[in-house]
Amino acid sequence: MILKALYDLAIREELVPDPDFENTPVSWVIRVGDSGRFLGIEPLKQAEKLPEGSKKKPKMLGTPKSVPKRLTSRSGKDPEAEFFVDNPLYILGKSIPDEKYKPLVCKTRQGMFANRIKLCAKESDDNAVKACVTFLQKHACGELEVAIPSEMKGNDLIAFSYQMEESFVHKRPAVVEYWRKINSVSQNTHGDSVCLITGEFCTPAKKHKKLKNVPQKKVGDIALSPCNQAAFKSYGWEEGLNAVIGEKSSDFAMTALNRLLHPNPTDPQDPNQTLSRQNVHLSSDTVVCYWTRNKSELSDSFGLAIEVDEEKVKAKPAQVAELYKSLWKGIPYKLDKPDEFYSLVLSGGQGRATVRDWFESNTQYVVDSLAQYFADLKIERCCPGKHPESFSLPLLLESLADPKERRDEGIPSAIGAQFYRASIDNKLLFPQPAFSRAILRYRAELGKESDENKGWFVKNWNDARVAIIKAYLNRKYRKELKQKGVLEKMNPDCADKGYLLGQLMSVLEKLQTEALGNVNASIVDRYFSGASASPKSVFGSLLRNARHHARKAKDESKNKGQIFNLERLIDQICSQFDVSLKKTEDPKAVYENGFPAHLSQEQQGMFVLGYHQMRKWLWMTREERDFWNDEHPNAARAYLWER
Repeated sequence: MILKALYDLAIREELVPDPDFENTPVSWVIRVGDSGRFLGIEPLKQAEKLPEGSKKKPKMLGTPKSVPKRLTSRSGKDPEAEFFVDNPLYILGKSIPDEKYKPLVCKTRQGMFANRIKLCAKESDDNAVKACVTFLQKHACGELEVAIPSEMKGNDLIAFSYQMEESFVHKRPAVVEYWRKINSVSQNTHGDSVCLITGEFCTPAKKHKKLKNVPQKKVGDIALSPCNQAAFKSYGWEEGLNAVIGEKSSDFAMTALNRLLHPNPTDPQDPNQTLSRQNVHLSSDTVVCYWTRNKSELSDSFGLAIEVDEEKVKAKPAQVAELYKSLWKGIPYKLDKPDEFYSLVLSGGQGRATVRDWFESNTQYVVDSLAQYFADLKIERCCPGKHPESFSLPLLLESLADPKERRDEGIPSAIGAQFYRASIDNKLLFPQPAFSRAILRYRAELGKESDENKGWFVKNWNDARVAIIKAYLNRKYRKELKQKGVLEKMNPDCADKGYLLGQLMSVLEKLQTEALGNVNASIVDRYFSGASASPKSVFGSLLRNARHHARKAKDESKNKGQIFNLERLIDQICSQFDVSLKKTEDPKAVYENGFPAHLSQEQQGMFVLGYHQMRKWLWMTREERDFWNDEHPNAARAYLWER
């Protein structure tokens, strides 16, 4: 089904307008005259097109041109030469860099290329082709020299032009006729092979076109292999005959996939124009491709929704901008014309592409799922400054990675793929490993928020981690426990033990700050991990210290009403656990500790949520607090400050 959907995309977008030719970046053109006279070598490179606002320096890339269909792969001891358009090694016998290939290899490769052109000259009897043959012969025997431009690279493609003609030699009518003839001979059909994509008799594709732009550590093209030889040779099948895909079908499907993977794909109908980008990178080695059966604004810009790219959405039509803004707020949106939706998740590694996930649905279901996804993520932020309406998927996944690996490895590809799948399929739970990582990373980096250089980033990541925790718990509660989820803001009516203890931790932190100001190691730095996992062994000593902090704060602070409110909050929360708060200065006094000995992982997640939301609540302005009090008139008296 994946290949069929890709094949249909290639037909719909006319990605293969001519099965004998393809659009490929050509970097140089060699001009030849009669008798093989060398007229010069001209560059065809142009500056790379970068997104608006990008600070990256653009690279010089070849200009997309129509060239003879290239080989699906070129490997082995003596790789074949391309027809009329190839790199410096084959055309000029030049190794770049010099030490990469030995002189004998260079001479052999150049001879292979020249032999293909000689056959064309004999069959076509074209003057331009004959001139190219003479040029190659003279260059091979040293009769003429070609000054290699210093900017030329080993993988640059070179084409030929005859005299001052603007078109290439390989586009001359006689050459095109010859190329179509030999290309059709190589693709003769076999009556006993049926293509799995089209259901028609076909020539089985022994090798598929390599994939470009699949993220991986080592940059390069990736082969798509049907299966290992040992797996199918025992059944008497050779190469790709275990799963027959016709050469034409394979070409169409792989061309479509390369189009989806490309960050700025060229329009095959007009090389000067580009098609919409239809992929999102989840991590350093995983990418999501998406498309619909029929062309639509949603299929062209779906990635902007999960990337929450507000600036680019503004440039889209009003209806599309309205759709995405509605989804980011967690509000469902009704589409006028729902369509089939496809999404493919790929990871690269060790020269192979791994299909992480394949999703097939309809656009209305995806839009409904996204609305629920963003509603689940909605959380009041502690990080200062202006933020997008919601969290982008790459940011969420980045927040789960270890700081040392954030830019390199990120998180396991499987987690990224599962998280993405859950975002567009609301029947699924979010991956449990993402939930666990969010709790661990929040604990580990909470104390780094005061860092002058990275404090803002840590706060932003912590907001993202809390959003993941909330989304995971909300979906789990709805699907399994059939109960309401966690609210966006602090909930004074929540009776969850983990949530209440998280609130208590935040109040104790605030009380310490009022008494001692900023300290090197706060109670959060020292006790947060222990308190969130084993509260019974931690909160007794924290409450004893809180009495000292309250007394000191009352003596030194000008805001004694604030201290009174914090003490009343502590009493209110502790009353939920049958904790006896003995007002004594005796450090040996033992509290009647009703705190739970351990918290489950879900309760630990609620602990983080309670702490995070209460922290935001404690630092509200007077205007914000008055508004909150009006919204919660029935809250416990301890929460209604200044009333």
